[in-house]
Amino acid sequence: MATVAIFGTAIAPKAMDLARDAGLRVVTTDRYLQGAELEAFMVREQPDAVVLRLGAVTDAAMTAAPNLKIIAKHGVGYDTIDLDAANRRGILVSIATGANAISVAEHALALMLAVARGIAHLDARIRSGHWDKARFLGTELNGKTLGIVGLGAIGRHLAGLGKALGMDVLVFDPVLAEMPEGMRRAQSFEQVLDQCDVVSLHCPLNPSTRNLMSTDQFAMMKPGAILINTARGGLVDIDALGAALRDGRIGGAGLDTFPVEPAVLPDDLRDLPNLVVSPHVGASTVEAGERVGLTAMKQVIDFLSGREVDAHYVVNDAPRRLAGPTLPTAA
Repeated sequence: MATVAIFGTAIAPKAMDLARDAGLRVVTTDRYLQGAELEAFMVREQPDAVVLRLGAVTDAAMTAAPNLKIIAKHGVGYDTIDLDAANRRGILVSIATGANAISVAEHALALMLAVARGIAHLDARIRSGHWDKARFLGTELNGKTLGIVGLGAIGRHLAGLGKALGMDVLVFDPVLAEMPEGMRRAQSFEQVLDQCDVVSLHCPLNPSTRNLMSTDQFAMMKPGAILINTARGGLVDIDALGAALRDGRIGGAGLDTFPVEPAVLPDDLRDLPNLVVSPHVGASTVEAGERVGLTAMKQVIDFLSGREVDAHYVVNDAPRRLAGPTLPTAA
């Protein structure tokens, strides 16, 4: 019987049912595992597949599980998977492209509104006995310019939400062949920083985008502008962001992801009224969880059955079809 290891808790019930019906044995870590503890788990369970919700799949973890054939990300960010190690071993790495796009886009919008209207700060103030009606002023999103960096499925959904609020949408995506109707193409990332009232990041994390937002970039932003990051935490230099927020160089920020997770906010960020944070829950809705779980588990079952995984979901150079199926092809 083939084994699927879920890094984290069990995924959506329909996806778990799909695994059971395919004859898979499913085990879960139920929490973040790292280092020796993770390697011991892999040695003990010897999974044929991993569905990654929490933590990372390291070179050492792959070494500990020589039967491992596919790593399916329960989401779209794959920077916590050692792609070089996977390529060396011929392990397929797939993501659930598009499955969580609506939920993440809605969460980005929620952060935008929370920062612009000071919702988290005012909530905390009321709970501590204050009433700031006479002194607080927020800002409207209507009529403002929304800058979207990376126009994948999430960015496209957010663009539609922004337009519905009456925002002008400026997009920077150097690999985008054709700009959708109703949006403007930025000629450079710097143009987005210079012209946009809200900048929302929706690009992958790689060596060229790590600390995409740092001291120089915050200096280029419009006074009062808002930064939103629901993509990968490493896109933002958290120390530089803290300085920009404390100095009033930018108006605020909303973060759902962090350079290191679980995140511990530095002391000088915890009390900033213009920072709104959430614990990487942009995709954590009932609806997205079901779509993502089914997408990831179907990729695992297809691959272990010898069926080709759609190239749309594959992010590395491993073969997309397993030469010797682990599951019956009818699964």
